Amino acid sequence: MTRSRYDELHDRFDPIKTGKAGTRYERLAAMVLKALNDRDVVVHDMKLVGDSTVPHQIDVSIQRDGVEHRILVECKDFDRREAKVDLDIVRSFRSVIEDTSADEAIIVTCIGFTEPAETYARAKGIKLAILRTFDDADREGRLQKIVLRMNIRGIVRLKVQQLGFDAVNHARFNAELAAAGLSGACGPDTPLHFVKNGEAVQFLDYVRRLAAADAGDSFEGERVLRAAPNGWALSVAGGAPIPFEVLDIAYVMADQTEISEITSDRIAELILCDLNGRDTIIYADQLARHQVGSDGTVG
Repeated sequence: MTRSRYDELHDRFDPIKTGKAGTRYERLAAMVLKALNDRDVVVHDMKLVGDSTVPHQIDVSIQRDGVEHRILVECKDFDRREAKVDLDIVRSFRSVIEDTSADEAIIVTCIGFTEPAETYARAKGIKLAILRTFDDADREGRLQKIVLRMNIRGIVRLKVQQLGFDAVNHARFNAELAAAGLSGACGPDTPLHFVKNGEAVQFLDYVRRLAAADAGDSFEGERVLRAAPNGWALSVAGGAPIPFEVLDIAYVMADQTEISEITSDRIAELILCDLNGRDTIIYADQLARHQVGSDGTVG
């Protein structure tokens, strides 16, 4: 017997051995409905006795939010027939709804409904929905990835060309560097600060601040800046301030563009559409989280 697309899809997530046509589509619908509202008690293939005392086979039954609110679902896998659900099917299901006093009723299929079936269902308050595979055409008009384009303005190269002292302070500066075990190299954690009126700024931070202020918002390229002390002095490892005379800084300011793409690795498997144009995508991870137990309850 030829299998439908939904037979194949179902067995990827919850394989079963039955050859009964339509069973796997019913179970898929039950798994989807459970995924959409995990608090619901969803049961596949249950017998429900109506007021007539006649038992009815119900494809999917839903008990909502733990209260006595029962929803009956009729499922039709017409994938191989490529047929729409017609009026006779809707009318027959209506008789089951009346006999069981169901609170809500839904018919789910993979192809569609005839116009008389839609008209009758609307008049009787029966909801209609299409649960089908998610196709390439369904991607159109949907957000598939986010491209972030960031223009970052910053200093890409920075070098202190000269730090000038008079003879006395030059000797003092070198002596304090040696006492602190510091070499000529300076990193972000080096205990070397510019100090002024109780404020202390780490050496590299101070140099970057001067270069950024010099470049402003528009300059791009390479430049050498000569900065006067303006009341600032140098402190080695928290020692007393050492006056300096001149600070020459060479820097390169550039605008850089970074492009990042954000995409989802979720795999869309199904799409559930109502007749009002609203649809919900069902992903593989949602189906994988739910299976139909031996008693028909979807866990």
